[in-house]
Amino acid sequence: MAKKKIFTRFIPKLRTRHPSHKPLKALLPKFPFRSVIRFGSFTELPDTVSKGGNRIEINTVEAIKNSANKLRMKQCFTDAGVKTAQWVRLTDKDGVNGMKMPVVIKSLMGSRGRGNYLIQSLNDIEAWNKNRELNNYIMERFHDYSREYRLHVDKNGCFYACRKMLKNGTPEDKRWFRNDSNSTWIMEENPAFDKPVNWNTIIAECVKALNAVGLDVGACDVKVQSAKNKKGTQRTNPEFIVIEINSAPSFGAITLKKYVERLPAILMAKKKG
Repeated sequence: MAKKKIFTRFIPKLRTRHPSHKPLKALLPKFPFRSVIRFGSFTELPDTVSKGGNRIEINTVEAIKNSANKLRMKQCFTDAGVKTAQWVRLTDKDGVNGMKMPVVIKSLMGSRGRGNYLIQSLNDIEAWNKNRELNNYIMERFHDYSREYRLHVDKNGCFYACRKMLKNGTPEDKRWFRNDSNSTWIMEENPAFDKPVNWNTIIAECVKALNAVGLDVGACDVKVQSAKNKKGTQRTNPEFIVIEINSAPSFGAITLKKYVERLPAILMAKKKG
């Protein structure tokens, strides 16, 4: 009697810097091949495909380095023609002097809004940069668009999105940025989500940003003009910019559920090549 063939199955290795990702390990199914899923981690494994092995990987170390460093990310965006804010290195004096104010100065390795500074004039830059190493920052034009969204995307498009809306009573000097400290997260089915009419174009640009840095899955932050202009006329193609793409977004309960649903499909697609 022939012996029944046994197929070994493996739980994906999880490499992450964010504590909200830990539940993934217990929720993901086993696969008939070895794999690794990275969220913001630079930890390398010697047997991954990118190292000549056969372990399938979601988000290579190189892609995460591209997305984690704002200079590398912006260079990738520029090379790929991603629709993002005009930017310069702070060491580029001519570029800095030619930038339209206001601007945002960003630390290359800042995250969750840390290391970002709103600057209103060239004089303010001179005051700000005393005793700072300019090589550690970039500067980009500030766009005061009223809507901001986070789109979780893979190469096939957006599988989850939410809108960041400022909390009531947010002080004026805290209203130029949006993060967990001053915002609430609005789901797509909520009327307040106010989906832009050019949503499909925005999704395509986020996928372009994903591909530009080399990620397989990531969270893209986008600022979009209001739905109507100052005259109250509906905009048919509101302006928008891709702020950044994040390889390690924070997971709430819904985000976790969406990733548990989506990651297996991404892994299987990568295995098939």
